[in-house]
Amino acid sequence: MMSSPWMSPDPTDSARERSKQSSAQPGFVAPGAQPGFVAPGTQPTQPGQPGFVAPGTQPVSPLPSPQNGQPRPDAGPGASGYSQSTSWAWAAKPGIIALRPLTLSDLMSGSFAALRRNPKVLFGYTILIMAIVALVNGLAVFIPFYSLMSLSESTSDPQASYSDVLASSSLSLISMLLGYVVLFLATFLGAALINGVLSVTVSQMVIGTKITFGQAWSMVRGRLLPMIGASFLLFLIIAIPMILWAVGFLAMLIQGIESDIAYSLAGVMFLIGLPLLLALYSLSVRFLYAPICAVLEHKGPIQSLKRSWTLTSGAFWMTLGRVLLIGVVCGVIINIISTLISVIVMGAGFAFLSSASFDDPNTAWSFVVLLIITSALQTLVYSLVLPIMSAYQTLMYVDQKIRKENFAIVLAQASQGRG
Repeated sequence: MMSSPWMSPDPTDSARERSKQSSAQPGFVAPGAQPGFVAPGTQPTQPGQPGFVAPGTQPVSPLPSPQNGQPRPDAGPGASGYSQSTSWAWAAKPGIIALRPLTLSDLMSGSFAALRRNPKVLFGYTILIMAIVALVNGLAVFIPFYSLMSLSESTSDPQASYSDVLASSSLSLISMLLGYVVLFLATFLGAALINGVLSVTVSQMVIGTKITFGQAWSMVRGRLLPMIGASFLLFLIIAIPMILWAVGFLAMLIQGIESDIAYSLAGVMFLIGLPLLLALYSLSVRFLYAPICAVLEHKGPIQSLKRSWTLTSGAFWMTLGRVLLIGVVCGVIINIISTLISVIVMGAGFAFLSSASFDDPNTAWSFVVLLIITSALQTLVYSLVLPIMSAYQTLMYVDQKIRKENFAIVLAQASQGRG
């Protein structure tokens, strides 16, 4: 059985457990009883003996001593069941990170350590899913292109009737819409599958456990629907305001043809766009951990959004800075590799054009093949970057649990009991 210490404990259970532990300690005073009360059948505790409680005072429980590099709680448990402050003398490192609050250097080194430790799952699985997504997207692009070619032939045919042209136009429009829908669904589902498996794999490497793809999939498959639901809710939260803004802006522009006032209103809508983008991006940062919470903490879609909001509460600017940093790093990697690919593809394209005839119908299909090859290479580039991004965000999530819930103790215990 794989260790899964990620689910947040029920505060009621934690309070009940602490009550049981307190009642078993020497000198425990039952609620409603007077200090110094001795239960029937027990021996009274004398001054100077362990557990003696003087009348009018409260019993004090000794703090546990650090063991095996675990931090010592210095404060009582909070709402989550974990201590809210911790004394970090030194921290154990059973896996890819030390079990303490993480710095930017820890996040980066831990992400690349995860890639080195389990490349078969992180790279191999990502490349497999992205290859399937690229194939589906290629079909989604090819079908509208084929319908456009048919429409071009119909419009250029002098014997074609009006109904034939109308049918070809309708088919072309429908195929384009379906192509965009398939493109979105394939990309959305592919990203969800990748993030789910990779977050589980990285979370296990935090406690020193290297798992196979089969083990990761067994832990993820039961959480696919909640994870997809959380991701889709997040998409709706971001997309709906943007769609409404775009519709309003276009409506103002169209009305501007007949009214000068509409131009001013369109300008106002344009000025509203920038604050709206900033606000929506801020929401995406606050809900960053929702898909991870759906998988690791077994939360529902709405509960995952609430959980992410709680984890990022009071840590928005730190989370934003970290997200921007990994975005810049991954963007630089993508741009460098994509530039090399573009140079190679453009060189091959110019070499082909210099010898190709534009009257040859095969020239258009050759362009399609060139686009498919370019898309496949771009997919490979993203397959190299997605594991870095996913590992980094998972470690950010771990860091927030360590900072807010003293989760290092739970992880250290899980690492000792793995096997």
